Amino acid sequence: MKPSAGMMGGRASNGDALTRLPPAQVREMREAFQILDRDSDGQANREDVVDMLTSLGQDATPSSVSHFFPPSTPQSLSLPTFLHTLSNLLAPLSSQTELLNAFAAFDDDDSGQIDASELRDALLHTSPEMGERALDEREVDQVLGGFVGKRAFGKGLGKGGRADVFRYNEFVGSVMGGGEMGGGKEEDVEKR
Repeated sequence: MKPSAGMMGGRASNGDALTRLPPAQVREMREAFQILDRDSDGQANREDVVDMLTSLGQDATPSSVSHFFPPSTPQSLSLPTFLHTLSNLLAPLSSQTELLNAFAAFDDDDSGQIDASELRDALLHTSPEMGERALDEREVDQVLGGFVGKRAFGKGLGKGGRADVFRYNEFVGSVMGGGEMGGGKEEDVEKR
């Protein structure tokens, strides 16, 4: 979703998008703005927004960022405008339950972890929805990277040793702004 000029006005005309996000995610957005606002003047500029969109995995191309900073508008964002704009981008994303259910489909032993190579293969070889582009290997590895470890105990050890596993509860917790979601057995995963 691309922000419109109305979104940039800082008005809460579509403010319910912010209320649909988990409080922890809104808190993280506020903290992110404070980090972006390097000089503590209450404003974030174009370069700051590019960095933030990139870290959130959103489109940060010049044409995309120009929607945040149209030529006839100020070239910086206030905190309310920042929260409003990002909430409109993030609210349409899948819910926490949808994400957990999608990953659980790959979780053969209900451990909160799935075979990393199987997930990687699915991400690289599943056709994207219309209007979306396929992920490349670098993008998949970047997303999975912080949540992959070795299976230490449980099922899967007899099929060739300690396979790499993706800890999807932690991933969903990170994406949704709530830390680990629980349900994953931390003692079953040896972190790298």
